[in-house]
Amino acid sequence: MNQPQVTGVFTTISGMIGGVMKAITEKPVLMTISLGTLSNVMFYAAASAAVGYVVKKVLDHITEHINSKCNQSQKTKGNE
Repeated sequence: MNQPQVTGVFTTISGMIGGVMKAITEKPVLMTISLGTLSNVMFYAAASAAVGYVVKKVLDHITEHINSKCNQSQKTKGNE
């Protein structure tokens, strides 16, 4: 699995865990479905997706930076 897929899987799993934990800590949803609670869930899902996307982009950038440093180091060792 290449690096973008790994970070995508990681952010998806962490978002899913966050969503499940939010659902568990809130009062039972089936007994209290209303427009207000539905909009709260939609807002939380959108915020969670946005945070997941930002985390993925940051992890991709960090990985790219580390890989470029490793490649430069290997090239420098190869030229010696």
